[in-house]
Amino acid sequence: MFKFTAIGLTLLIVITVLVLAVEQGESSPRLLKLSNNITAHKSLSTTESILDIEQQPKPNSADSQVQAVPAEMRAQLADIATAYAQNARYPDYSKPLQREDWQSLHPQAFIPRKASLSNMPHLSATIMLDRYIVDRSVEQPVQVQLHKESGFDTSLSVSAVEIWLQQNAKRSPTTTLTATGQHFAGVLAVPAMRSMLQGETAVMAQIVFSNGQRSLISTMIKLYEPEAKLLKLGEAYIDGADLVIPAQFELNKAGNYIVAANLFNAENTEPISHLTAEMTLSPSQKMGLLKVHAATLRAKQAASSYILKDVDITRLPDSAGELTSYGSSVASSFAVRAFPLESYSHEPYNDPAAQ
Repeated sequence: MFKFTAIGLTLLIVITVLVLAVEQGESSPRLLKLSNNITAHKSLSTTESILDIEQQPKPNSADSQVQAVPAEMRAQLADIATAYAQNARYPDYSKPLQREDWQSLHPQAFIPRKASLSNMPHLSATIMLDRYIVDRSVEQPVQVQLHKESGFDTSLSVSAVEIWLQQNAKRSPTTTLTATGQHFAGVLAVPAMRSMLQGETAVMAQIVFSNGQRSLISTMIKLYEPEAKLLKLGEAYIDGADLVIPAQFELNKAGNYIVAANLFNAENTEPISHLTAEMTLSPSQKMGLLKVHAATLRAKQAASSYILKDVDITRLPDSAGELTSYGSSVASSFAVRAFPLESYSHEPYNDPAAQ
């Protein structure tokens, strides 16, 4: 992702305004008027024509540029500048988190897609999983949902839904899902997932109907074996304007990791902050630090106990050609101690990139 400094953003806005002004100016009424005046005075002498043109009111260049930019575009640019200024109040490692921040709240998310069944008119099906990037060391719930539309032959019923994993010609053992109405549920078992290589893998679902016909749908997931696991959190403490949360890992492979997580209010589950930390982990260094800036806590008036959830661990490649790998967490959530907001230092965060 690109990081824009305050100067960089200002230049971007100015360039955008100038480009739009030039484009608008090429067809502006003022320039058309000038062109018409020149045409109308072709019979005049060169001197008269020049004088006529010079006597026309000269627009203020700054005003014309502003007028040339549509009001909607000016509003959008103002919103961008405001959002940038607000964002710069908080460090990258601790941004305020809202309920609308879907991507941060759903790391490695799986996006379900409805598929029409070519041999069954007016019927479609959806494969649903919790994540797209799947830890193959832990069994994963999987579901298939049928969607009947008007005109579907109600004399037909579904006898079974079977699922398996497939990579090219290699496939895992088949599992039959349990039916509840038009909803079928089961799990991707650890042995089945570990029978596949790490990486892109198809989840196949075969729907068997009462008349003997079968329909096949599929979706993709990415299997991985965790290179690091978050085991537990240490006792949180205050360091200046930061709440510091020690994190202890089990490590399979040393390297540089990006660890992200979300902090919530334990009392009302209100999201507080999205945390990100770069950590270098090794056999001799299995501890890293997550930080929450006091500016983020004060913005949310969050001084009660906290919950850390949605842990997302990524190991960065050591060299070109090496694939990104991932980590996991032994628990879905961890308790984090809170302190009164007045316990933190009060200096505002200053973005070093904006200096």
